[in-house]
Amino acid sequence: MTKIGKEAGITKGEVVDLTAERHHSGAATGDRAFGLLQANPLAYGTYEASGAGAEDRSAEVVTRVMLVAYEKGDIVIEGRGSQGVLRDKPGVLHVRFVAPVEQRVEKLMKRDNIGHNEARKKVKEADQAQVYYIRRYFTADIHDPTLYHLIINTGKLTVDAAADLVIKALESLNAPA
Repeated sequence: MTKIGKEAGITKGEVVDLTAERHHSGAATGDRAFGLLQANPLAYGTYEASGAGAEDRSAEVVTRVMLVAYEKGDIVIEGRGSQGVLRDKPGVLHVRFVAPVEQRVEKLMKRDNIGHNEARKKVKEADQAQVYYIRRYFTADIHDPTLYHLIINTGKLTVDAAADLVIKALESLNAPA
């Protein structure tokens, strides 16, 4: 995703930010991304990135970048509604990683050097943004287990164990029938 976004003139942060909760009202990063995309062949047309519909245009850009990335193959897409965009595409493994709220709060506190209440608020906002995004653009529930091949609780497994599960599932997915 990052490489394809870069080819489209979008930084990694901007690809991430296009689907961040704060951009569901058409904020500045979405505006910048559309400005960058206007001059690029991967832009798929010219967009006005502010005002009514900016959120929908942001989702459209992310979807198009994701589809280009899928066509190029051999990629990993972290979230961004990929379980909706690539729902029926062959050769795609959908994995959802979950963790207990308190574990996520602690990690955010350390990473961003913030207090417990602020971290908890950010975790809650991020969760709400994900639910909203998937519901609005894919008419799906992010918690629906049928959207995924695997759901891995990183509060119960090590990173290495989770990686092993993903690798085995991917090998199984691509194995001849």
